[in-house]
Amino acid sequence: MILYTIMPQETIYPIDQQIFTQQKYLEYNGVPMLVQSVDGTSYEISRVMSTDPQHFMQYQPGQKIYVTS
Repeated sequence: MILYTIMPQETIYPIDQQIFTQQKYLEYNGVPMLVQSVDGTSYEISRVMSTDPQHFMQYQPGQKIYVTS
């Protein structure tokens, strides 16, 4: 079956709620992004929320970043 829609896949096929509890919005070096916690200080980038193309050259989904708070 092919589903033609402009809606995101997550809206039509909901993801497990546990995944959402591990994600958080973070601004890292001035770049807004959605990250998923790996452990206390490292995160894996899920989405780069910026519209600046240079930010996509620096950070890609799947890349790990280390945050010291």
